[in-house]
Amino acid sequence: MIIKAAQLTILVKDQEEAKQFYTERLGFEVCSDTEFGQGTRYLTVAPREGNETLFELVKADTSDQIALIGKQSAEQVLIMFETDDIERDYNEMKECGVVFHGEPVPVPGGKGVGFEDLYGNQFDLFQPE
Repeated sequence: MIIKAAQLTILVKDQEEAKQFYTERLGFEVCSDTEFGQGTRYLTVAPREGNETLFELVKADTSDQIALIGKQSAEQVLIMFETDDIERDYNEMKECGVVFHGEPVPVPGGKGVGFEDLYGNQFDLFQPE
């Protein structure tokens, strides 16, 4: 029986640039950053609180992978992140330069607002009622 999602992959142009975005602008922490094999870097980040799901930042290195950067979910929301204080996180992230698509508004089940990462992947920030 499946009990949780352990890791998701996000294709990136540059792992160091992505690491900085996810840690400095979203407040994530680095969980793993190791090299193995022939120059392959295993880099994972996760939210500081409740980091049960890791996000592996994988450098796209084929033309097919490069074409998917920022479009892994066909311009739909790739991931919805839950917060316990959407106004606080919205303001902090916006001050750090995160691009939002409006302001937090009521949505089914709580409040939400869309934002994107440095490559255009679409995310939602959501606070349940």
